[in-house]
Amino acid sequence: MRVFSSSSFSLKIFFVCFLVCSTFSFSQEKDSLSQYSYEKLTEKFQKVRFTNTQSAKIYLTKIFKIAKAEKDDEKLFFFYRNLAKTEDLTGNTDEAITLINKAISIAKQKLNDKELEADCIFTKAYISYNSGLYEEAFSNYTKAYAYYKNTANKTKENYILINIALLKNILGDQDGAIQLLLKKYKNYKSLSEKDKVLEYGNSYVSILSTLSNAYIRKAIKYPNRKAILLDSASIYNNIGLLETEKTNNISANKFFKADKGIILEERGNISEALKELDASLDSNKSFQQPNLLTAVYYHKGICYKKLNQIDEAILYLKKTDSITEKTRTNYTVLQNAYYGLAKIYIDRKDYANSTKYLQLYIENDLVNDDLTEIVRKQIHELHDIALLKNEIKDLNIEIEDNSFTSIIIIGILVIILCGFFVFYYYQKRKNKVTFQKLIQQLETKKEEKISIQTTSKVVTIDDEKVVQVLKALNKFEEKEWFRNKNCDLAFVAKKAKTNKTYLSKIIHTHKQLKFIDYIRNLRIDYALERLKDDPVFRSYDIKSIAEESGFKSSDMFSRAFVKNTGIYPSYYIKNINKINP
Repeated sequence: MRVFSSSSFSLKIFFVCFLVCSTFSFSQEKDSLSQYSYEKLTEKFQKVRFTNTQSAKIYLTKIFKIAKAEKDDEKLFFFYRNLAKTEDLTGNTDEAITLINKAISIAKQKLNDKELEADCIFTKAYISYNSGLYEEAFSNYTKAYAYYKNTANKTKENYILINIALLKNILGDQDGAIQLLLKKYKNYKSLSEKDKVLEYGNSYVSILSTLSNAYIRKAIKYPNRKAILLDSASIYNNIGLLETEKTNNISANKFFKADKGIILEERGNISEALKELDASLDSNKSFQQPNLLTAVYYHKGICYKKLNQIDEAILYLKKTDSITEKTRTNYTVLQNAYYGLAKIYIDRKDYANSTKYLQLYIENDLVNDDLTEIVRKQIHELHDIALLKNEIKDLNIEIEDNSFTSIIIIGILVIILCGFFVFYYYQKRKNKVTFQKLIQQLETKKEEKISIQTTSKVVTIDDEKVVQVLKALNKFEEKEWFRNKNCDLAFVAKKAKTNKTYLSKIIHTHKQLKFIDYIRNLRIDYALERLKDDPVFRSYDIKSIAEESGFKSSDMFSRAFVKNTGIYPSYYIKNINKINP
């Protein structure tokens, strides 16, 4: 015991001495900065801005003192803009937004420099994006793009378009993001080394990073195409890893490491996936970017769940939630975290926690659904349509020598564009009317007893046998045996104690339906009623709802749902949540 106590005491003394020395050194370094000029401090800041945020803030603080003493607006602008970027890297969103607003004010009112103002608006958009404030991000990207598209600054114009692709990806439009990014990727590869720098700056890694992530998200969305989509993700991810290691781009490298971890997880290589995710976390310690942390924590939670280390899974899924709470934003990845936690607690029969996380899932789903619809609509109307108009304009210039051909082509494009808008608003209105009628029909079915309709058609079955089979079908419906995935004609005939031929004739005559339509209607009616009345059931994913209703796959369920109702299950669930939370 004496040896242990002595060792412990020595360690404490060593720690105190180390702390005192560190503090002394730190204050010495701060004092020594007084000898440096503004130019030297700026140079030192640029060297550490992405590797040591603490030192970066020290240099900026000294720059601020010089700027205030000299009453130099340009130096003050430099301070506010760069401190905003540094605070963003450490996850201090509110402080970063406040600082960048001050920089915008100086650029506009003191320096009267529209380019610096646009640059800060772009930075504000990037800060908003990093914190999940997607509507604000797109609004500011649009403002910045309006300035840069009329200048010779191709670098910023391209970078804004790449960031709009980032938004498309995060909001679920992977195809739109991939299409835009592949166009930029091919353009970049076709340029000379000099023009690459002039037109893209260092945004090449952003193209690679977003392409990698978009293919990953698409692979998760379409399991039947997972292998080939993950192969595409790996190609761009590997190129990005090499590029960031070659250029020592630490701030971008951590995103590629995270995506590599997710690719490995999706391929089932869990131990290697955890190594890459941990490597991403290690390189993120100085930066604390919330959008990256939420993704890494979520996928670590999923890895541990796949390893059946449930306590670890809960820990990291809850960490996903804690990051979001800290920044007061709603990331789309949080949906899956809540659902994963709910499923774990259901398995553990912890119904208090399962209910809690299912409720959070529902609440978050409403926020994200509205957000996604709003921002995606804005991107489509203000960006995609604007680009199409520019392409029409460019086309007109290119073929102005042939005015007749020009008029025809422009006319066709305008008709297509108008047709799209007409179809979009018509479909939206049609869906709304269809939904309202569907709800009325469900209410009517509750109030009325639907009598078995009969016709005058002759059937070669005696009446007593008909009544017996019809009673058996009523019991079949009441017991919900149609929810059995293997419910075919033979299965129902066995339940009704008759043969397949008799049963088929009775259903055709007395239900006016083919057997396959009869079963489909029962399943869809069950899904409609339960989704309307059961909020927990509404929180399931489409695959689970399909299986609960008797369908073998989500695709079969969705096709049957649309055939019977005219709308998609997701639309029905979204609107039921609005009127019956």
